[in-house]
Amino acid sequence: MDAPTPAPVLRRRVCYLSGFDPQGPAHYHQLYATQAALQSGVNGWPITVGPRRKAGPHVAWWSVTGEEDGHRTETRYEFLRWDDIVREHWPRGRLALLRSTAWASWRMLRNGVMAYTLRRSWPMFLAMAMPGMLFLALGLGVVLLALLVASLGADGQPLAAIGCLLLGGPLLAWLALVGEARTHMAWLMRSMACLVRQGEDRAPTLEQRLDELAAHVAEALRDPLADEVLVVGHSSGALMAVCVLARALKRVPEPPRPGQAWALLTLGHCSPMLSRQPAAARYRDELRQVALDERLHWLDAGAPPDGCCYALVDPTEGLDVPTGRRPQLVNPRFADAFEPPRYQAVRADKFRCHFQYLMATDRPTRLDYFALTAGSQPFGRRTQALDSVKDYRGFTLLGGPW
Repeated sequence: MDAPTPAPVLRRRVCYLSGFDPQGPAHYHQLYATQAALQSGVNGWPITVGPRRKAGPHVAWWSVTGEEDGHRTETRYEFLRWDDIVREHWPRGRLALLRSTAWASWRMLRNGVMAYTLRRSWPMFLAMAMPGMLFLALGLGVVLLALLVASLGADGQPLAAIGCLLLGGPLLAWLALVGEARTHMAWLMRSMACLVRQGEDRAPTLEQRLDELAAHVAEALRDPLADEVLVVGHSSGALMAVCVLARALKRVPEPPRPGQAWALLTLGHCSPMLSRQPAAARYRDELRQVALDERLHWLDAGAPPDGCCYALVDPTEGLDVPTGRRPQLVNPRFADAFEPPRYQAVRADKFRCHFQYLMATDRPTRLDYFALTAGSQPFGRRTQALDSVKDYRGFTLLGGPW
């Protein structure tokens, strides 16, 4: 006998946590509204996005109305703010960024995260190591230029020395700017430094904010009108979503009400940057708690072309989590969502590729963010047929993690 078809979702609450981004709800509201309109045209059913509103000091929200398969779904899309915390961890000026890069890179080398990342996901290792390598190369270039200028001056060639200085100095500066733009160094290094502080319990304002957001999510889980509560985290926001949800679930010991479902969606995660730090015991406990909670369906999406995440690496890897309770790992297959030339352009722009999870596609796609957040099908039903990737080793080196 076939299982009964789940009832459509009439009311949904989405609690979204962005990545390490100083841009706040205004930016993400515009992004969602613009991309939802584009995806609506692809999917053939309307999505209406309402104005942005405020729901307390750390939460903004907007209404989303979807009309899929003859069902009208009302979603309250809530942006859980930590962008002000991000700005506190956003060093200004080149010298401050240099110090932050050197410090964060050294800490990740010492605590073993870099070594783990090299073995488990070499594209992510390149993303983490490239800024430090760029600074080392720049420093070496400066030293070599200084030696050359000094040598020419000692040989009685002052004009040649001045010429080398006038040409070499701007060239090194230009190469540094190009390298920074191509590697998105400023963003990556600031994010990594913040995660080091969080892992070493040196980010008290962030921890306080996570507690405050957990209280809000606990209220959402108890919402008697919501058929579905979906917590979403993108990039380093995936880590924050785990922290917030773990603390919220502790506040809500009861199961979902009949007919209600709870889910976690993590997109482009970088969990090992925190979980693999020896001092980050609290985060590992929260990861384990969320994975083991049977009231929850957890899906993690990671695209191999996204070089700024641990694509298809289980966030709970290395923890004592039974196979049956690990997250459902899904490859969103960006290549299937675009015509080949357009896909190559998306893939070449690593920053865009990292945000593609939240953006419209040119074709209907297997992991449609706007269908998940605005459509009428329950999260579990829409995602149950997606292939769950097991033990992906496409980016491992030296035999994988030890």
